[in-house]
Amino acid sequence: MKIFGLISRLAVFGSALALTSNLVSAAPQPGKAEVTLVRGTVTLNDKEAHVGDLAGPGSTITTGPRSAADLFLGINGPSVQVQENAKLSFEELSFDDSGPDTVVTTKVKLEKGKIAGYVKKSSSQSTYTVTTPTTTAAIRGTTYLVDADGNVWVWDGCVDVVFHDPSTGSDTRFNVCAGQRFDPKVPGVVVNELPNPHPPQVRPPVSPVGPVINISPSKPGTPVVVPPPSKNEGK
Repeated sequence: MKIFGLISRLAVFGSALALTSNLVSAAPQPGKAEVTLVRGTVTLNDKEAHVGDLAGPGSTITTGPRSAADLFLGINGPSVQVQENAKLSFEELSFDDSGPDTVVTTKVKLEKGKIAGYVKKSSSQSTYTVTTPTTTAAIRGTTYLVDADGNVWVWDGCVDVVFHDPSTGSDTRFNVCAGQRFDPKVPGVVVNELPNPHPPQVRPPVSPVGPVINISPSKPGTPVVVPPPSKNEGK
């Protein structure tokens, strides 16, 4: 009888240990943002940022005048462009792939300046939010531009914007879709007057293949025009 009792206790202990292991493995994993391009003065956690640096939950990125940075967030994005004179912090970057659908959580706090980005479609439980002093923009499968004043530009899909009115303290929800902008001065939804910035689909840098061609820098969003070959070329 003592042997059977010992076996029973061991079985219970084994089941509890297995359950604990499953709970640990099911915990959300931290995401990361890789710096893929730096222009001008960019800092990451108050230190000069370089291509290849990694930002995680709690990290802060700032840009100076005539400066910008491109970030690759992987499953948490994938891409964000931090424009000049901006400051943002990642309040949360995580994902949980233990279930049938991967659940992604991305929370960005924008204190000043503008950020543009592309968010791919994800599971219904996933969230991607950009908060400013007066707005919270819930973004899903969208190309967007947000500034710290609370403006939200949308080119495809829709963004759910909650506006916190500092004068009344009340919250109002707005649905901002393709071709529209949320204007906090109205407050309300107006026509998006800006051309699509097509934020770069940044990826981790790879070694170039073939000859490297140096192209003069251009403003973000400006297409690079390659002239046709001359008639005398190759003669």
